[in-house]
Amino acid sequence: MQTFKNGAAGVADGVKRFGECFEIAADDSDAEARQYPSVIRLDDGSEVSLPALLDAHADTLLGEDFVRRYGRRFPLLPKTLDVAELLSVQGHPEGNTEVYVIIAADEGATLRLGFNTDVDGADLAERCAAGRRTQQRLLDLCGADVPAQELQSHLQPWFASRGARLDTLERQLGAKLGKVRWNEAAALLRSLHAVYWHVLDLMNAVPARAGQVINNSTPARLLAATGRPPSAEVHALGNTEGREILALEIRRPGVTFRAWDNVRFPIRDVDVEAAVQALNLRRTAPEDYIVEPQPVAGRPGVKRSVVAEHFSIEHLEPTPVASVDVPASPPHCLHALEGAVSVYATDGALVGRLARGDSAIVPIGVGAYRVAADAPVASIVKVDVPVDAGVDG
Repeated sequence: MQTFKNGAAGVADGVKRFGECFEIAADDSDAEARQYPSVIRLDDGSEVSLPALLDAHADTLLGEDFVRRYGRRFPLLPKTLDVAELLSVQGHPEGNTEVYVIIAADEGATLRLGFNTDVDGADLAERCAAGRRTQQRLLDLCGADVPAQELQSHLQPWFASRGARLDTLERQLGAKLGKVRWNEAAALLRSLHAVYWHVLDLMNAVPARAGQVINNSTPARLLAATGRPPSAEVHALGNTEGREILALEIRRPGVTFRAWDNVRFPIRDVDVEAAVQALNLRRTAPEDYIVEPQPVAGRPGVKRSVVAEHFSIEHLEPTPVASVDVPASPPHCLHALEGAVSVYATDGALVGRLARGDSAIVPIGVGAYRVAADAPVASIVKVDVPVDAGVDG
């Protein structure tokens, strides 16, 4: 049985590029997961979607307790992100947090996460909404003379430069627009450039390095003051310098509220009010989000980094001379970040193999197992979801 992962793609310079890969997508109640479901190829060559398989056999694969809480689905949407440019400024519904495990990163790479000062939500919403209206006026002004894709190719590097000069764009766009329209466009561009950098400068620039765990969750010290559950903070993954980040993102299925799209063309939908309402507007710092995995007592080769309401994360690090034992637990997922491993049941039977980039759901029937390294260095992320009498939304 082989599992196929799907992802959302974009096209740049005629080449189809995948910015995110859905490692496990098995929740048809979520629009994003439903659009890109995981597909399984069976030994006889036939294929079935993972949501369809769980709909038919969830009691056997996941167990009755799991199904009672989550239904006939897998309640996570883990992704591999290949971030090569600055992504939109966004938030998620209250209570939804996410974790980024950095697999690789260019030297000096950063991502924007959390506000670095207390923010007036109404002012932020108005600036973002006004910027969106200005962006639309610019697009209408350019019309067919400068289509959206061409406009994006000119403007993306210009906005990313804090000290960008308009004469650079004038040489590229002035001849196509003519003097009158160019003068109007120049005024719109100045306004948009100011909003672009104002919004970015409100957020922390968090360094991203290979092996780092970044927990996008409201800092504990602020929870009592906000009276809200831990939620994802404002974030814009990537950076203006184009320094690339490869990361495993652990999150629940759910909507993303885009507050500001960094003046990207073609223009995409935003939901400014919903985004701002979902965000913690209090000041935070980069160190609020960086987590150092800690050894788990009595379990050699295992570290734990994040224990959240809806999932917890362990890091399995077997070596060629020391395997890692995993006790029987409810269904969970594994993600191979480095090297290759073999997974053995307690009777020594081979359950499966994972190499870098592979992911798997471990059904309830597997029980306890052992992870053995097939390479000098191996790193596996194990993600558990709680299974109890609670009801998950």
